[in-house]
Amino acid sequence: FKAIAARYGIDQVIARIIRNRDVCTNEEIDMYLGGDISSMHDAHLLKDADKAADIIIDKINHRKHIRIVGDYDIDGVCSVTILLKGLKKAGADVDYTVPDRIADGYGINENIINHAIEDGIDTIVTCDNGIAAIPQINYAKDNNMTVIVTDHHEVPYTETEQGCEYIIPKADAVINHKQKDCGYPFKELCGAMVALQLISALTESYGISKRDVYRLLPYAALATICDRPP
Repeated sequence: FKAIAARYGIDQVIARIIRNRDVCTNEEIDMYLGGDISSMHDAHLLKDADKAADIIIDKINHRKHIRIVGDYDIDGVCSVTILLKGLKKAGADVDYTVPDRIADGYGINENIINHAIEDGIDTIVTCDNGIAAIPQINYAKDNNMTVIVTDHHEVPYTETEQGCEYIIPKADAVINHKQKDCGYPFKELCGAMVALQLISALTESYGISKRDVYRLLPYAALATICDRPP
């Protein structure tokens, strides 16, 4: 701990915390103490990020009404904020809803979908929820809605003789780095960071500057701290 503290000019307590979090090599410590925007992984590595961006661009071009469905915790609210600001910047006709903790419970449900149908919503984009909403998303699809899922929670699965069989909702695009076939290197993003990476993928296709994406980083940072992913 003395050696780490001396090498990096930090307190020995900080050095102990870093080491206790299994941050061991010089490269890992450098990233832990000095990681910056250039260290972020490419949004295009997220499975379905480009697919979702293409869908959204098509909806914007055809003036389809998009609704964001978030969650009521800090990660959910920050996720909604990132998507709302990012999609509006891209020119989307977009609004949002946040489930009531008591009346609705967690995540998207049939009541929310019914309201969307009544309001003439064409496309639902979930954030910080949706990966386990199999029947709800089937219901939305049965009602001819386009659904994009952005989430960071564990993918549901069933145990079979061949091992785990993962159950992916039948949405038009599913962005979750914990999918088995997703090549995104870092597996502990919060929901807001997944939302930010979708906006990042969208902006590169839609000509919005990275500066506008970086203005949304504080929401992702706040969500990361408060949601406490490992």
